[in-house]
Amino acid sequence: MYAKEMVKQSLPLIIFCGLGAIVTGSTLILMTGLFKTIPGLIVVIPAIIAMRGNISTALGSRLGSAYHLGVINSDNLWNNELKQNVIGSLVLSFLVSFIIGVLAFITTLIFFRNIINIDPLLLAIKLIFIVLLAGILSGSILTIMTISIIYLVFKRGYDPDNITGPALATFGDMISMFCIFISSSLVGAII
Repeated sequence: MYAKEMVKQSLPLIIFCGLGAIVTGSTLILMTGLFKTIPGLIVVIPAIIAMRGNISTALGSRLGSAYHLGVINSDNLWNNELKQNVIGSLVLSFLVSFIIGVLAFITTLIFFRNIINIDPLLLAIKLIFIVLLAGILSGSILTIMTISIIYLVFKRGYDPDNITGPALATFGDMISMFCIFISSSLVGAII
C-alpha cells in the first residue's frame, strides 16, 4: 500500500522533473554567445546549480521535519523557526555565491588563460557579480517556492519526503539556470 501511494504522489512529479531538466539544458543553447564574451561562465553553471539544489533541498527537508514535529504548521507558518531557516538559507546563498565567483575566476585563470581576451580584473568583477546576482535571485525565488511547496504538500496530506526533494531539485535547476542567463546577460550588457 505504501509503495502504491509513493508512486501515485511521486510519478507525475518525476515526469515533470525530466521535462524540467530538458528545459534547463535547452537554456544553455541561449547562452552560447555569452560563453564567448565571458570566459569562465561555463565553469560557474554546475557550481551554482549544485549550490541552489543543496541549499533549497536542505531547507525543504528542515521545514518538512519542522512540520512533522509540529514546530511549524499551516496556521502558524511564519514563526521564528521558519524565519531562522529562511535567513540561514539566504545568508548561505550569498556567501557560497561569492566563494563560487572567486573560485570560478581562479579556475578560469588557471585553465583558460590562453583564451581570456579581457582584463583579468574586469573578468573577476563580471564572474563574481554574475554569480552573486544569480545566487541571490534564485535563492530568494526558491525560498518562497520551498515554503509554498511545504505548505501545499501538508495541506493536501502528502508526505513531503516524496515531493519536496524532486520538486526543489528540478525547480532549483530551472530557476538557477534562468537566473544565470539573466544575470550574465545583464552583466555582459552593462560591464
